Amino acid sequence: MTEPPVRYTDSLAPGQISNELQPVISALGLEDNCRELAEEGWTVIENIAASEFNQRFRDKLLELCDGYPGRQMLLAEDPLIAEAVLDPRLVALAEFSVGRGFLLSQVAASVRSKGAPVIGLHADNNWLPAPFPAHNMLLTACWTCDDYSESGGSTLIIPGSNKQKRHPNDEEIEALDGAIAIECPAGSVVLWDGNIWHSNYPRNLEAERVVCHITYTRLAMRPVEDYAAVANELIETHGGVMAQMLGRDDFLFSAKGADYRKLNQTFNNAKR
Repeated sequence: MTEPPVRYTDSLAPGQISNELQPVISALGLEDNCRELAEEGWTVIENIAASEFNQRFRDKLLELCDGYPGRQMLLAEDPLIAEAVLDPRLVALAEFSVGRGFLLSQVAASVRSKGAPVIGLHADNNWLPAPFPAHNMLLTACWTCDDYSESGGSTLIIPGSNKQKRHPNDEEIEALDGAIAIECPAGSVVLWDGNIWHSNYPRNLEAERVVCHITYTRLAMRPVEDYAAVANELIETHGGVMAQMLGRDDFLFSAKGADYRKLNQTFNNAKR
């Protein structure tokens, strides 16, 4: 007799690592990164890839931007992009931060030259009303192809702002009280949750700062970018995790309406 499927009736608390994910986090050495994400709203993984990969990645992003300061919808443009998106450490931290069954929301590049303007203080939960939910809804992974420094126009954050669970007001946006620069070497990934207030410093150095912004969201969120037209090809090339990120594991994805064979799996993922 077939055993009935397990149906979770509880939910993981914010910042809790599931029993299934814990061995992965330990094997990848990400315990401190999980703690920092949960408590401080941001963390850094240094030397995430070999310098050779980082240089090729940087060159490809510059090629795709083709002289423009940025470009979106990059996932299907080159296998290097998907390789970065599917990095095991990013996948593990995404599951920790925004839950099992998380989706890929956006893959974009930015190229900052000397004198590039600041973007303004904000929280990435731009389309959520305050107060923000107890569980994080969105995780940004910022792949730094160049050294990150204040003079080089690195990201700034307001420590403790993730606890506010709201958007900054006009006075806070202007004052930037307590702001610090995130500084790290090229080939690092800076990750922050949807709650923390952040912006960037103006770039005062010559040459360009090249970054790939990868955004993962909880499966209840609507992604920024729609890869439906190329999803089959991407999944055939990159496999099951890509299928999950593009929503194919959800019971809502079906050309004939909801696929209730995946209902239990989807509801279970939403609780983890």
